[in-house]
Formats: sequence, structure tokens, C-alpha cells
Amino acid sequence: MLEGLLTHRAGFLALTSLTLGLSAVRAGVAQEAAEPGPSPERIRVDVEIVGLEDELLANVEALVGIVRESRSGDLRPGHVYRLHEKAPEQIARALEPFGFYSPAIEPYLDSESSPWRARYVVDAGPPTIVTRLDIRVEGEAGNDSVFVETIASLPLAEGDTLNHPAYELSKQTLELLAADRGYLDAAWDSTLIRVDRSAQSADIVLNMTSGPRFYFGPVSIDQDWVDEDILEPHVLFEQGEPFNSADLRELQSSLAGTTYFANVEIVPRRDLAGDDLQVPIEIHARPRKTQRWEVGVGYGTDTGPRIRLASEFRRLNSRGHFADLDARISTTEQSLTGRYNIPVGLPNPALWTVTGRYGNIEWVTSKTLQGLVGLSYGHLRGSVREVFSLRYQHDDFSVAADTAVSNLTQPTASWSWSQADNRLYATRGIGGTLELRGAVEGVASSASFFRGLLSAKTILPVGPKMRGIARAEVGWLGTDQFRQLPPSIRFFAGGDRSIRGYDYQSLGPLNEDDQVTGGNSLLVGSAELEYRILEKWSAAVFLDAGNALTDFGGTIRFGTGVGARWISPVGLIRIDFGFGLDKPEGERPLRLHLAIGPDF
Repeated sequence: MLEGLLTHRAGFLALTSLTLGLSAVRAGVAQEAAEPGPSPERIRVDVEIVGLEDELLANVEALVGIVRESRSGDLRPGHVYRLHEKAPEQIARALEPFGFYSPAIEPYLDSESSPWRARYVVDAGPPTIVTRLDIRVEGEAGNDSVFVETIASLPLAEGDTLNHPAYELSKQTLELLAADRGYLDAAWDSTLIRVDRSAQSADIVLNMTSGPRFYFGPVSIDQDWVDEDILEPHVLFEQGEPFNSADLRELQSSLAGTTYFANVEIVPRRDLAGDDLQVPIEIHARPRKTQRWEVGVGYGTDTGPRIRLASEFRRLNSRGHFADLDARISTTEQSLTGRYNIPVGLPNPALWTVTGRYGNIEWVTSKTLQGLVGLSYGHLRGSVREVFSLRYQHDDFSVAADTAVSNLTQPTASWSWSQADNRLYATRGIGGTLELRGAVEGVASSASFFRGLLSAKTILPVGPKMRGIARAEVGWLGTDQFRQLPPSIRFFAGGDRSIRGYDYQSLGPLNEDDQVTGGNSLLVGSAELEYRILEKWSAAVFLDAGNALTDFGGTIRFGTGVGARWISPVGLIRIDFGFGLDKPEGERPLRLHLAIGPDF
């Protein structure tokens, strides 16, 4: 073999570099411990890498010992000298995964300054060029159009600079594609990179034999607590269709998302496939406990101290029906809600739900004794959650000078949608909800109205470690019987998720006695900036504006403030200090807001 000809099989040189770097550090530490030294002095080192950027600089900083250790604290002088001596070799090895095998490195160490300064001027040198690319798939997959298209789109090409991460990504892509497309016997014949340092060239070889394509066989599930026909709609493939592991992942996610199973394992039995190449699919499931009970004590700035008692009955019968009860006790609400759920239209999470609630609700501007019963049907329409419901609502209420008893039978429709890179704490996401409801006097109702509410929220990155959040709400209520409608139909503003700095539902049009009556329209907007200061903590500044209005006319209120965000084990916790900029004299301008829940 020619001098300088190297073979690297299936792995990043970055990993080798890391191993060697750690070995060098350990050796240096051991040697230092053995050397006698009268001085226990420890010093700080600032390290600068000049001449590199982007992925080259990032890999060097991750793998070079003096860079890593300088960030962890003060070091002994002898240890710094040894790290500095090893740094050029480590820098060179950190550049190899990106095709640079002949760098020029000039090291400098200034031990007279405080802190010490280590500087490495790096010329990466000429790149290693891929002069031969041999990617072949033998067997049935060689004529598979998806394989042909995938190979053509791999991030490898003759004439490119050698890039080990791109090679590893290409190899992994073909392995996963073989599994997804049902080539269960696929195996690599050869996977390697040959580098000729003297010629600054490289050969890449990826040769696979796919073997035959397999097919789905019969599906069996080892459970007896839910009727089989309830589970069958979760299986979106038919026996005899080409095997696809992506279908199995979707099946596992669908079954695990039900209330029936605590754990779902799907096993393709390749060993049981016969001459017809059909792979039996075994589903091993463990049931969830039939009941769940929860007791919670908490505090909300809109509700004050509160107690929550909840129970869930997960499998009431073999048809998969389930129910839940929710009791809430606080200074502003005492209520009991029950729901009976009937799953239909699986595998999409479609439900018929019968709901009943009775409660006493008291806010700053209103008091209501409420009872309701309702029937709803919710399902997914594509990526949109669509819910249709009909509910009868009885309210004995008082708002400002209005005291009345209302009975409303309300058809309601709502659509909600969201998409985010992380629903708990998103750096990029968008979502919205539209709700329409109404009632007709004389049709089991004491008043007529039509109400629409549209809300939207978006989150975007606006800089390193920083995200921007914008949200808006627009609502309109059409009626000529406004004073006969309860607080839950009228519009109010203020609170944790409205305009911070003001009490919950404390803002709206006023009567002649300066009492808040609620409005027939709503406009609320908010802009917020968050900066990630620690892994689980961020700081925020915000400006909220809007109000509940009369025919979209009236005074706009403003609230601003600062806050903190904690990504806790139980969810995202928001703590805000809001200043109401338009509060009357004598009212406390500062209000604490506490909210728990995901971004979407």
C-alpha cells in the first residue's frame, strides 16, 4: 500500500480524536501528580483559536484539551504546559473529519500575562477531495425508485471536500431506508473511506446487498380488556402490503396514546417469515391501572389558593368508554365537573363526550351560579382539532347593575391548530383557535346572540438564546339583549393570559357608576422577548395592550413588566411582575402573575 494511504472504517475521526485527547489529559494529570512541586499555584488560561470558523472551529473547541479544561476553572501551571504541548496534535486530528489532513499550526503561550494566554493560529491547509464515489445497492432495492432517488440526494459527490459527518449520515440514511422499505436482510458488503494524504484525495465506498423485500403478515395483540374491533382501526396497513417500519412506529404511538395501555411493544417476527416473506407482527401491551386519583393544592394569581380533586376511570367496559370527575375549590370558584367519553372513529382521537357541571364562580366584576349539561363530538380533521357541541347552560348571575337568570341552549363549533418544534418550550411555533357559538330566543333559550372569538400565537427565534412571542385575541358578540347575557358570554380583559398588570376579567366598558359591565367586542395583543440565561431558566420582558370594548370603541389599556421562565419537571412555569400603566390613582400598579403550562 502506498505511503500515506489510510483506511477509516465506519466512524468519525472526531471520536478517535476525543479518545486520544482524553488519554493525553489523563496522562498529563498522572505525570503532574508524580512530579514534586513546591508551588500549589493555580492560574486561569484564556484560549484563542485563530483561522477557523463554523464547524471546524466548533469541533476543535470540543476536542482540544486546553480549550475544554480552561473553561472548567483554574489549572496548575505544569498541567497548562503539557496541554499546550498536546494542542497542535489535537487540533490536527479535530480537522481530519472535515477533510483537512495537512494543517499548519502556530502555537503561542504567554505565561507572563494574567490570565495566561494560549493562542493557536491555524491554517487548515488544502482540502482532501473525493475523487471516487462508489455507492451501490445490489438486490431488489437496486430497482426500488425510492432507493434510487435517495442515493441521488445523498450529501456526497465526487469533487466535494471529504466530510466524515456527511459520510456517516449517508450510511445511516440507507440503513434506515432499508428497514423502512422492508429489506430486512439488508447488509453492508463494504463501507469505508480511503484517504491518500500525499494526493489529497479520498475514495468513498458504500456497497449494500438488500436481499428480498418482506411484507406484513398477520397482526396479533396479547390483551383481553378491550374489544379487538376497538383496536383494529389503529392498524393502518393490511396483511400482504410491503413491510414498512415507519407504519409500526405510527401504530405504537397510536396505541400508546390511548387510555388503555401503559406500555406497548411491537415485535416484527422476521424469524417466523415463510416462503411468502410475510412477517407476523406481535403486539405486547401492558394495561394501565383502571383508575387514577389526584389531589392537588396550588396557588394561582387569578384564583388565589386552590384545591383540586380529580379522578379518572380509564376502562369502564370492553368498548373503551372512560370517564373523569374534577372538583375545584378556591376563593373564586367552587365547582364539580363530570365527563363521560365514548371513543369512536379510531385511530384518530375522536370522542363523543357527555359533560355536566355545577359551580359557583365569583370574579372581581361578577358572580355566577352555573349549571350546564352538554354533548360534544371532537376529532382531527387533518392537523386541526375540530369540536362540535350542544350544551344547555343555566346561569343565575350579577354583573355591575345587571342581575338576571338566563337559560341558553348553545350550538358551538371550534377549530384549533398548532405546530411547534417543542410544545413545552418552543423556539419556533404557531397556533390558533376559532370558536363560534350562539343561541336563539325561544329555542330553549331566554336570549339570542352570536359570538365569535379568534386567538393566535406565534413564537420565533430573534437571536442567540432569544425568542420572541406574539399573541392576539379578537372577539365579537352580536345581540340586542346584552344585559340578559351571563358573564361567560360577555367579553372581559385582564389577567395572566390577557393583559398582565390587571386583575382577571377586571377590564371592560363601564356603566354610569364606573362598574365594569363587560363588552360586546374584544381586542388584545401582546409582544414578549425571552432570553435564555441558563439551561432551564430564561428572563422575559413584555408589553400587553387591549381591552373589552363596545363595538370596538373605547379605551385601550396597557400593561408591561418583567418575568422569569422555568422549565420544571412538571411543565413550563411563568412568573411575571406586571405593571398596569392605566390604573386609577390609589390602586396598586404592580401585580404578580403565575401560570403553568406549555407554550402550545
